[in-house]
Amino acid sequence: MEYKITKLQNDKGLDIDIVNIINSNNYSFSFYTYGGYISEVCIPNSYNDSKTEDVLFGGNYRALASAYIDFYNNDKKLILVTSDGIFATGDLNNLNKFNKIKSNFLEFVNYEKFYTHNQYGVKDILVNDNDIYVSIISQLDKNCYNFRLLKSKITQKELIFKIFYEIPECVKEDNDHQYYAGQGAGGRMYIRNNSILLTTGEFRNRPLAQNQKSFYGKILEIELDSKKAKVVSFGHRNAQGIYYSREYDFIISTEHGPKGGDEININHKPFKIVKNFGWPISSYGEHYYKNHPDKILKEAPLNKSHKRFGFEEPIKYFVPSIGISEIISITNNDDQFLVGAMGNEIVEQDLGLHLIKLDNERKKVIKHKYIPLNERVRDMIISKNKEVIVLFLETSNSIAVINKT
Repeated sequence: MEYKITKLQNDKGLDIDIVNIINSNNYSFSFYTYGGYISEVCIPNSYNDSKTEDVLFGGNYRALASAYIDFYNNDKKLILVTSDGIFATGDLNNLNKFNKIKSNFLEFVNYEKFYTHNQYGVKDILVNDNDIYVSIISQLDKNCYNFRLLKSKITQKELIFKIFYEIPECVKEDNDHQYYAGQGAGGRMYIRNNSILLTTGEFRNRPLAQNQKSFYGKILEIELDSKKAKVVSFGHRNAQGIYYSREYDFIISTEHGPKGGDEININHKPFKIVKNFGWPISSYGEHYYKNHPDKILKEAPLNKSHKRFGFEEPIKYFVPSIGISEIISITNNDDQFLVGAMGNEIVEQDLGLHLIKLDNERKKVIKHKYIPLNERVRDMIISKNKEVIVLFLETSNSIAVINKT
């Protein structure tokens, strides 16, 4: 096994060592940033807005310094959306410049917290052919929020969104379990055949994850044609990454634990039996706060075993948590994956990437390497030919591109 040491330059021009990048099947990766940050993108001349130093983030006083990305146009271009719904596109070969796209996105978000609190906002984007889907937290009623997917054709002129799907039930800010936490929303999407796999969190209303009548704390499958949704698995806290292996028929997902207990879960033959992944009955993490009332502890005991209580065990968990995010497959036989990490502490293996290798049956992790970047990895995508990986780095609001060499 060989390793390659490369360099990534951060926002201050300092080199960051990228170590222990696995060279599997003659794969090696070189890292570079696109030469600047989102603050350097330009608005096309056809727009009335003038150029600014920070057109996507600073150009909107309420904008949040995070974004999600995806490929389109046969992996030649990127489309990006900020957390508060500003869209832009860029050419993969010239990422020094992004062009802002007009949209009617704001018509679907009419509450101020979406733009001012980082726990709300856009939760993911997904491109399927020439369509783009956006997952958001929507306000269904006063102080009661639900999940909504928007859909538009991708054009350079303007994105015209319509509601594709929304969960009919909402989660109240003031609920009978504890309190509402919008950051526990899930919202990740992945295309499977003619459907979308969607992760939903429980918004820290923990019993919803075990309530099979609820669509929260679940992985859902939503048919593109009928728009019907069904539960694929439940007992999830806040799944922040998802991938489906068509060849080997498994879902691998990443999930935020509470204080500790981030998980990587595998669900083999996921569409035959609806499986239970245990939250909040079982978790390898702990509650954030001590002295919870007996009601909370009874509903969310966080037992330190899944299997003993009849649940699916994670194939890997992290204590302390790494602020786990997206997961992508980097091999054609779906046995090696990159996992993003956010968090704030290098010593806890936050702020970087985790590379895992599975056994031949793809049921357990046999190798694990941590790759420190000193950056919160919010999102990751990989091209269909596995030759290009793109990261959105939240710490410096920049994009990094990993090329196969």
